[in-house]
Amino acid sequence: MTRLLKMPKLLYQVAKVKLSQGNSNPIADYDKGAVSFDDYYSRNLGSSALELWEKLPVKEGQVIVDLACGTGFFTTKLAHAVGQTGQIIAVDLSAGMLEKNQEKAVSQNLNNIRFVQLDGLSFLESLSSNCLDGLVCGWGTCYMNHTRLRQQLERVLKTGGFFGMIDNTSSSLKDVSDLFTQVLMDYPHAMIKNININLPKNNDYLIKTFGHGHLKSQNAWNGEVIIPCVNGEQIADYMLKSVASAGFIDALDPALIPQIFETFVSYANQRFYSQNPVVVRHKFCALVAIKN
Repeated sequence: MTRLLKMPKLLYQVAKVKLSQGNSNPIADYDKGAVSFDDYYSRNLGSSALELWEKLPVKEGQVIVDLACGTGFFTTKLAHAVGQTGQIIAVDLSAGMLEKNQEKAVSQNLNNIRFVQLDGLSFLESLSSNCLDGLVCGWGTCYMNHTRLRQQLERVLKTGGFFGMIDNTSSSLKDVSDLFTQVLMDYPHAMIKNININLPKNNDYLIKTFGHGHLKSQNAWNGEVIIPCVNGEQIADYMLKSVASAGFIDALDPALIPQIFETFVSYANQRFYSQNPVVVRHKFCALVAIKN
């Protein structure tokens, strides 16, 4: 069956799962991937996150939230910067990610961090107004409603407080995504849940969404990082161990996941053999804003 004939079946299945209103849950993927996250995701994208870190106006004594804190790339840096007179509140839904974060804090003798297992918006909504000096969110705004997030940022930040974020864009990992779509055309019924991820388009989107009202954009930029992979096995390994596939895995029928990844590797290797490699290209955007 040609690809043209396969596509309608996949589109029908995607429409069906959207109507079912059953969304995939990425938490289990993050819990499982916590042990390998730093060796894969943080190691490759850490330099991009450091560019954001260097632009944040962090000072001693501040109270700062690290939202969707993960394994603690920003958490420990923030904790050292605010010192004993400050406090960091590290928030994440994944128990596995928080556990790795806590291990880092203990190993660095940091006792000015409070860890909270909760979704980001629910946590912000629980806070009093004008209580934070800053908030950082690395690679996590895609799981939140952006309108609600901006409203909460404007409410909980003090005047002069800052917001810093970095996230993948909607065009990130396009080659990989296109190849998975090709695979799913072979297994259209494998999609059993809707994937609900709210990726920003670019830095202009961030300025428009988060840089108005009392929040004023100070810096906004785009960037990209290419992960060096030379075959399908390496791409599949990266997607799983970096948790870049979080949310996608849970959307699939568990019984078909081994076949899907076996087919993915086969199709990717065909691309490499034909000198048309699958490029693992993360595209990201970042923003630093101040509340006036």
